[in-house]
Amino acid sequence: MGIVNKIDCFIPCEDLSETEVLLNQLNRSKTVRHVFLLVTDEFCAANKVPEGATFLTVDGLLSSSTIRDIASYATADYTFLYLKTQPLQLGYLALERMQGAMTDSSAVLLYSDHYSMEDGTTRRHPVIDYQTGSVRDDFDFGSLVMIRTDALHDYANECQDDYQYAGWYDLRLFLSRSGAFVHLKEFLYTEQELDLRKSGEKQFDYVNPRNRDVQIEMEQAVTRHLEKIGALVDTSLYSRPDFDEQGFDVEASVVIPVYNRDKTIADAVGSALSQQTNFKFNVLVVDNHSTDGTTAILKEMAQKDRRLIHLIPERTDLGIGGCWNLAVNDDACGRFAVQLDSDDLYSSEHTLQHIVDAFYKQHAAMIVGSYRMCDFDLNTLPPGLIDHKEWTDGNGANNALRINGLGAPRAFFTPLARQIMFPNTSYGEDYAMGLAFSRHYRIGRIYDELYLCRRWGGNSDAALTIDKINANNTYKDQLRSLEIKARQQLTEGRGENHDGSGILRFFDRQMDKWEAVARRYRDLQNVEVREMDIANQTFKIQYNPARIVSTGAKVDQKTLADRPCFLCKANRPDEQIEKAVGADFVLLVNPFPILPYHFTIPAREHQPQHIMENYRQLHRLLEQYPELTFFYNGPKCGASAPDHMHFQAGTSGILPLQQSWQRLSRNLTAVCEEANGDGIFVVSDYPCPALLVRSHNETDDERLFGYVYRSMPMQENDSEPMMNIIAWREDNETLTVVFPRKKHRPGCYFKEGNGGLLVSPGSLDMAGLVITPRKSDFDRITDEQLADILKEVSV
Repeated sequence: MGIVNKIDCFIPCEDLSETEVLLNQLNRSKTVRHVFLLVTDEFCAANKVPEGATFLTVDGLLSSSTIRDIASYATADYTFLYLKTQPLQLGYLALERMQGAMTDSSAVLLYSDHYSMEDGTTRRHPVIDYQTGSVRDDFDFGSLVMIRTDALHDYANECQDDYQYAGWYDLRLFLSRSGAFVHLKEFLYTEQELDLRKSGEKQFDYVNPRNRDVQIEMEQAVTRHLEKIGALVDTSLYSRPDFDEQGFDVEASVVIPVYNRDKTIADAVGSALSQQTNFKFNVLVVDNHSTDGTTAILKEMAQKDRRLIHLIPERTDLGIGGCWNLAVNDDACGRFAVQLDSDDLYSSEHTLQHIVDAFYKQHAAMIVGSYRMCDFDLNTLPPGLIDHKEWTDGNGANNALRINGLGAPRAFFTPLARQIMFPNTSYGEDYAMGLAFSRHYRIGRIYDELYLCRRWGGNSDAALTIDKINANNTYKDQLRSLEIKARQQLTEGRGENHDGSGILRFFDRQMDKWEAVARRYRDLQNVEVREMDIANQTFKIQYNPARIVSTGAKVDQKTLADRPCFLCKANRPDEQIEKAVGADFVLLVNPFPILPYHFTIPAREHQPQHIMENYRQLHRLLEQYPELTFFYNGPKCGASAPDHMHFQAGTSGILPLQQSWQRLSRNLTAVCEEANGDGIFVVSDYPCPALLVRSHNETDDERLFGYVYRSMPMQENDSEPMMNIIAWREDNETLTVVFPRKKHRPGCYFKEGNGGLLVSPGSLDMAGLVITPRKSDFDRITDEQLADILKEVSV
């Protein structure tokens, strides 16, 4: 049997003479059941219905009510929809081919390549494949789509919105959730193209203020779609960037990637260097092996102004994104990296100050400004100011998936830019960064003009071919697909380990700058570990020769007085960077690690190790870095720098004490317990005495710890009771385990020969991870010996 009467066709009509050719073609096709001409009431009253068609009055081609009307009249298997009013001619057996492909593929929507008639010339107009990230509202299907009618009915039954402009957009988002879209890579029809503007002129239509009502509806539609597919960002959960990260010589860097811009680079660099700020800044120009006079111009300018840093990559395979990565990872890069293209200018000498101020005022990790379109001579071009006011704090991150750009100039908090990294492309690299930033952090906006964006004959995007446009759109759709997947995983709780506190970024930066320490952390991955059973509690013995520095440290008064304090800033290695932790402490990567991530948190001022007056800081550290476990060694309880107040921290969940906590927590003996579960408890069934302070807020935590502190015995000439502390966060409460001590080191520490064991217990040892810097001790220590050591040093 042949294919008969399977399609209902819906064709917008403003002029019957222009529709006549298409109408005749449809009526001659055996696949067409009926043709409906979509017309206005006025058109219907003024014109006679042509043979082989029915007038269907609608309020607009793209409205929700029109889509519902089409669904109510569509009864054939497939619905053929023409999305324009210009003359159109079908190719030979085009409808039959489309219907057959729909039947064979079980698609919900099918579209195809076509020819475009432009000024009397027929041109090929291929389109691109639809993917998950093809959610921008200007996706080019061409002017003909075929839809499975039952899916159209499903939409009409579910659709409750009354969009005037976003009906078709909302329909195709719905259909993309219902089944597959098929792109038939065949040129099946010829359409008349009336918009002959260059690509560089069309790309800003979506930010034209005259289209604001359209944009509002489109945003509503995409927001609902993202919610339906589990990819909606909840901006109320945003993290705040930590601007206290150290290691920057300047506050901001203007970053200018450049290749062969000898006509404009001097203007761009001059614009950057002329900025007036109350902070230090520099200009990083990444000269990507220019072959014209650009390099010579930059060398001459750099000789005159030391703030200009001229970088020439060693590699020859970098796109614009790769040049950005080179700049932001350079030691000269400031805390904030601010974009300037090599053929553009800042609008005034205050632009850089305005941007940096916005970071702090808006607590944003990325700032996007507004720019004015102009020609080479700075004359304004339509549409003039591009301010992207479609962005809102509450929904900008979601609406960003619908549009093709975010604005300029763009500025990034450098530690995050280093972590996220630009894709090594020369198109869409900034958009990719904006999407990734907006997943976790606020993007701040400046709606004042900051930037002059020059469009001229040498611009790379002034006039693009259809193949180049398609390649660009395919890439950005892919970026959106990846971003949607990442947001879905975030919604499902399966997202990447988001470093909201910046602690892992800081750690990675230190590894990049200190190779000897990075090697120790790599070696730690292969360190020997064996398990022992002490009173039904698993202890782990770690062979760690690098820890001889701490385990073997002399801590008598004379030694401390004679050696420079290695925790004081003046005495630290040049490679060691710091991260501010409040006003009184800094965070350092421990250069002799025990844990995969191991930090030391010394006080800024040199002062003796003393817990009580600093205990509040411990609680605040736990709230700031809940992903870490913190520990404290008393002056005579394993601290290798008892003369300088410090905490330590590391990877949580590794210590045997924590790994067995579910069992141990079932056998707590209350010393005092309060109504909300806070209190002081004895940790029973543990090989050495241990007290637990459980609390939910800083005040109660400090009060309860004070009880423990004052109840512990003080030895003669000591500054505080001897103790070790392990603390971590669990289910919004602070758990602090205190190990009371009576002795610094066991007798075996001082013995020589076979009777000696170089074990000097600190907090981690008491919590089940015992460090042996000598291989002989690691091999021969027994369960009984370890039990005796714990008993000997404990109260």
